[in-house]
Amino acid sequence: MRIYNGTIISCDQNNSIYQYLVEDRGKIIYVGNDLPTQYADYKNVMKLGERVLLPSFGDGHIHFTNWALIAIEYFDVRTARNFSEFSNIIHNFIEKKKGKFGKILTGFSASPHSVEEKRLITRKELDDIYSNKPMIIIAYDGHSMIVNSKMIDEFPAEVRASRGFNEESGQLFNEAYYLGLDYATSLMSTKSLLKSVMEGYDLLAKNGIGLIHSVESIGFPKDLDVTLAMLIGKAKSKKTGIQTRMFFQTMDVSKVLKRKLPRVGGCFATALDGCFSAFDAAMLEPYTNDSNNKGILFYSDEEVIEFTKKANREGLQIAFHTLGDAAIKQGIKAIEAALQDHPRKDHRHILIHACLIDAEDIKKCAELGISLTVQPGFLISPLEPVSFLEKTIGDRIHKSSPFRKILDAGIHLSGGSDAPVTHPNPITGIYGACNHPFDSKQSLTIQEALKMHTYEVAWMSFDEKERGSLEKGKLADMVILNKNPLEMSPKDLEQLKVEQLYLQGKPYQSGMSFGSLLWNAMRTRKEPI
Repeated sequence: MRIYNGTIISCDQNNSIYQYLVEDRGKIIYVGNDLPTQYADYKNVMKLGERVLLPSFGDGHIHFTNWALIAIEYFDVRTARNFSEFSNIIHNFIEKKKGKFGKILTGFSASPHSVEEKRLITRKELDDIYSNKPMIIIAYDGHSMIVNSKMIDEFPAEVRASRGFNEESGQLFNEAYYLGLDYATSLMSTKSLLKSVMEGYDLLAKNGIGLIHSVESIGFPKDLDVTLAMLIGKAKSKKTGIQTRMFFQTMDVSKVLKRKLPRVGGCFATALDGCFSAFDAAMLEPYTNDSNNKGILFYSDEEVIEFTKKANREGLQIAFHTLGDAAIKQGIKAIEAALQDHPRKDHRHILIHACLIDAEDIKKCAELGISLTVQPGFLISPLEPVSFLEKTIGDRIHKSSPFRKILDAGIHLSGGSDAPVTHPNPITGIYGACNHPFDSKQSLTIQEALKMHTYEVAWMSFDEKERGSLEKGKLADMVILNKNPLEMSPKDLEQLKVEQLYLQGKPYQSGMSFGSLLWNAMRTRKEPI
């Protein structure tokens, strides 16, 4: 048993702040402002001082295996300020790996907005940097990539013939990106995937994250990433308490049912549109800088409705990537049709991103019980600055991500990182939600932003009875921060640091052998993920 004394931010429905919390055997047995007499003489008391205790963070939308591969095994070019630095990052990575990186060289976070050249690097320039093996660099948006000539030579005819394939520049957009990434992923090392998934959880824990909504299936043969994420996720849960709730990115409902998963959706195969930077986010009106382009809906209304009806009838929770206003309307239309076909009171279906959601669709989401998972870190990312968005979609950017309107409508709103698009750091998300750069009136209070990244993430995966807030009877999944965010200016929130993550009352312990993971996974193989 342990007693915590100081500022306890509960993130409960009443926004309660307490002075004491008592944990015993992994559960919270008391929270309040006065310590009961039966605990008065207990010696194991942690005095928080200026620090605070609050629920462990959640990440409501993360491409976990994809991010883990980038963070652990591959390279990230987001810090490059020009193509020379771009090249240095790649060569330093090759030298560090001593050339042992498998069949393919992979990187992430290329952005035309953060380099002096103000454009994406090209195939020829990648060839000049490295041409011995196939190389792909995924753009920061996660919806396009650049490849070298060796990779182009590897691509099957299906990739070359698909929309968005540009052999001259080596850039892949639209369907070509998804097909190309699927193929490239098939060349990646299984050993690297395994190592990355195992170590990725430890990195999440350093950021105070105890629960993730992971969207999986990015092209590994036989959905190997889904299998490993399930296997290792269960083992990590058993050993450390960290939780994974998986959304299978597929339009094939039978795949989800075969694995007995309760959720389907995310991005990739279940993305209804693309993104602003690839100019394929589906919009009702043309892009400001291209009057002939309204973006792309990857599926017809009929296809999305058919899938949604099937998944909803099977009792699955559904999540769709919807960024542009046309895609948002398509997603809402499909969910409404599915609920008319098979009504469900507590479905908790989700729209992801919903950047250009308008007042009409906010009202519709509230009526249908559709919740939203957003990424406040997008708003402050230097990889996609406001100046670019203003040129791309004009005044619409100042009406985007209307967090205040969404919350005021009574819609459940959770926060996520969309890692590897942004780093999975909830403090960045909290800062972004409280410092809305497009319209300050849409900023949230600090308390609301904390709940977005704690209680609401738990609620969206039906975990709110056990996790997400510090209340009697719930699991003691908690995090200690170095300062009290409720006493800070919103502009100073990035000064917050995670000091310790506790899951079921125990400090998170990193490091597990694969044998230990496998043994724990086999013992918990019937538990849902």
